[in-house]
Amino acid sequence: MRNLMMDGFLSAIMAAESFEGSRAILHGPGGCSDYSTRISSMIVPRDHKVIKGPYFFNNPRVPCTFVDEEDYVNGADYKVTELLNRIDDAELCVIVQSPGMSLIGDDLNGAAYRSSFRGKTVVIGNSHMSEPAHMGYDITVSEIVKGCCSETERKKGKVNLIGIPVIMHGWETTAEELESYLNAMSLELCAVVGGGCSVDQLKDSSSAEFNITVLPEFSRATADAYSSIGIPTLFTDIPVGFENTRKWINSVAERAGADPSPALDLLRKSELRAKRLLEGSSFKGFSARCATYSVNVDSELVIPLMEWLYRYLFMFPESVVIRDWWSDGYRAKLTEFLESINRHEVITNDIDTTRVDVMFSDGISAEFMQKKGVCSAGIDMWMPSMHSLQFVEKPILGAKGALRLLDDIFYLIQRGMYH
Repeated sequence: MRNLMMDGFLSAIMAAESFEGSRAILHGPGGCSDYSTRISSMIVPRDHKVIKGPYFFNNPRVPCTFVDEEDYVNGADYKVTELLNRIDDAELCVIVQSPGMSLIGDDLNGAAYRSSFRGKTVVIGNSHMSEPAHMGYDITVSEIVKGCCSETERKKGKVNLIGIPVIMHGWETTAEELESYLNAMSLELCAVVGGGCSVDQLKDSSSAEFNITVLPEFSRATADAYSSIGIPTLFTDIPVGFENTRKWINSVAERAGADPSPALDLLRKSELRAKRLLEGSSFKGFSARCATYSVNVDSELVIPLMEWLYRYLFMFPESVVIRDWWSDGYRAKLTEFLESINRHEVITNDIDTTRVDVMFSDGISAEFMQKKGVCSAGIDMWMPSMHSLQFVEKPILGAKGALRLLDDIFYLIQRGMYH
């Protein structure tokens, strides 16, 4: 069984929507816009504004050119011009083409020039359909950086965060937590690029001393774009769990020549809370010890997640789904870790239905497997998710992400003991 995954086409639209003051415009048939129109309002909440008439049809987000069969023959760049003529509430428009329209060869830059829209327009050439989500997202953010940023004087102590995609659970909470660590080290955050920053903050990101990564697979093309204007990137450990968050802080402090102590004190408060709860809960704190789990997440956070589960909770994997896009080096590191805990045989290409205590997966698969009895605890780690209206965020990174995962793991395991 293969789980559902967001692909590069949809994530490219979400990347364009991630910037405050930006609009994603879909050049393609109406059927391609329905899902993106709905989820953009849930993933990146903004003031609701009903827009009537052509191209919007009462939808506030991701207007579409609604191409038809004649447009595939005769071209439809005129529709892009007409759509852009209606945009009066954005500083940036990012045109994402459907798979079919990306093959037609419409002159979209010319269409933008002929429109009355006088903000910045960025055209994404490839639809990224059927490519991994991180690829479409990262490349789209990199194209936006190339279109909006230019080489300028860099200022010491100013930094950017890259690799916090809005399609990641708890992206706002994670950005706020990591910014609090930066502030504690007297570093100034210019922008969370591709993670909710405004267009003005994006432009100011050109003055950063360096970038700091969070999820590396969402950062590589963006890092290259910044490198072209003289801004280097610090690739750090993914801040999964308390120990890796500590490593993230220390790496940033070392690169910036800053004192990590104030930031580590902030982290220590969350870590101490978890320690006291586990130690003071009698036998309940041991309910996850030697528990089994499966992990099926479309990200490079898999290895640091597994390392944390083993070292912090002494949990053991029964199934680890590998991804086609993982590099040989990443796979070798995964194999090395699994061999070190005598679990090298658990690598698989599909979701395993072996009974486990905990499953870390996308939200739909996690809930389905929990209801089938394949796991006691299905942990919603990734999109798509059944939890569409997240009034309270469910982060997966940083100290707050660690507390959230611990909360889910222990609550669901113990609930399973009494049912």
